[in-house]
Amino acid sequence: MPESSEYDKSGVSSQGAETALSGLLKHVLPTRKFSEHYPLAADIGYFANVIDLGNGEGIAFGTDGVGTKIIVAELLGRYDTIGIDCVAMNVNDVICVGARPVSMVDYIACSHTDPEVFSQLGQGLAEGAWQSGISISGGEISQIKEIISGIDLIGACIGHVPLNRVNTGKNIQPGNLIVGLASSGVHSNGLTLARRVLLGDSLEEQKSRVNDYEEFLGQTLGEALLEPTRIYVKPVLEMLDEEIDLKAMVHITSGGFCNLNRVESDNIRFVIDTLQPVPEIFNLIQDRGGVSEAEMFEVFNMGTGFCVIVEGTKEVEAITEICKSHDLPCQVIGHIEACQGKEVSLPQKQLTGKGSSFKPA
Repeated sequence: MPESSEYDKSGVSSQGAETALSGLLKHVLPTRKFSEHYPLAADIGYFANVIDLGNGEGIAFGTDGVGTKIIVAELLGRYDTIGIDCVAMNVNDVICVGARPVSMVDYIACSHTDPEVFSQLGQGLAEGAWQSGISISGGEISQIKEIISGIDLIGACIGHVPLNRVNTGKNIQPGNLIVGLASSGVHSNGLTLARRVLLGDSLEEQKSRVNDYEEFLGQTLGEALLEPTRIYVKPVLEMLDEEIDLKAMVHITSGGFCNLNRVESDNIRFVIDTLQPVPEIFNLIQDRGGVSEAEMFEVFNMGTGFCVIVEGTKEVEAITEICKSHDLPCQVIGHIEACQGKEVSLPQKQLTGKGSSFKPA
């Protein structure tokens, strides 16, 4: 049996998730045929799907939550930014299909209804909505103390996209360039591993260390882990409005750069040969946890939170100007090569990613 990863040891099984998903999809995929009047315009498995409303119009639809980042908020007793993460994880997925996010609903499962906590959750949701230009059109609070201890925060987002502009990365060609848009830090993936490595195995340990000041980071461990997920909606929509030919838009979440493999184009290799500056939080996680390079790039974004794939330097120049106007660091991080199948290559790290996992090249 292969040695388990650090993520497995922290209680999250990537292999288990894939097996569970397979069992789910065998029942879910046939439902595509149930809604004859409103067919899906894309395959299940991309960052969001699009419902064909007829007359050339589509609604993009996606859902996501903040995962165990909510535990960091609970440890700090600070909930005013976690709503930003919830909005970000949803709207960043919806723009991947070329859609303009429109509105979102939230679902809060809880064991308590502390009004101050819920007020702070609302603050974050409102701030995320403002950054994205969307409304929060409704939601649900579910008190399920028998099931959950604390709070879980999940959202679902819709967006508008003309059907002739739905983008799932079908037209990527060798020679295209990969532009990376910088992350703000850990975002909302891999927090189970990050907490165990930096704060300890038990919640008691984590509570005692979450306010420890870390000179290496210039802030406390809790502050670094709670840094809100960057929202890419406004710069990416500006790129689309200026009709820059974006071959694909990819949200770098759990799975890291392997998210690039979710595009529909085949027989391509994403060569990431110029990594963006890696935030110090990732170096600290790797050093203290003894986490392998392969696992770091599988679990975390490693400094790149979003990628756009374009034809060449003309598009790169236009993207760079837009990102500069939004104070968003970006750079060309790689290019596309022809290959059999589909994979991501990190030559500097001697890693190859197929599907959702990296292995030594």
